[in-house]
Amino acid sequence: MAKSIRVSSASAMAQGIGSALGHMAARVDAWNSQRTIISRDLEQLITHAQELLKDVKGHEALGTPARAKGKGGRPKGYKMSAATKAKLRAAWKRRKAASKTVSA
Repeated sequence: MAKSIRVSSASAMAQGIGSALGHMAARVDAWNSQRTIISRDLEQLITHAQELLKDVKGHEALGTPARAKGKGGRPKGYKMSAATKAKLRAAWKRRKAASKTVSA
């Protein structure tokens, strides 16, 4: 008797798991269809906005302008004083000397 109860509970558990997986698959399908609808709506909105921009500017509107890549380092035309250069050189020499004593 105990064996038949165990078998029916196992099949009930399997049915429950299958049902849960079916519900999850339905949700994923619904989300994917919503994503395609949202994507299509956004493309239409962007196209309409570009047409409006074209009308305002009077010429072909390109896509969103790319963000300028920032250059690192000192600004152009920056001049370092001789005292600052000497301090930097002395610091570099101290670092170099310290690395030689560590590696030796």
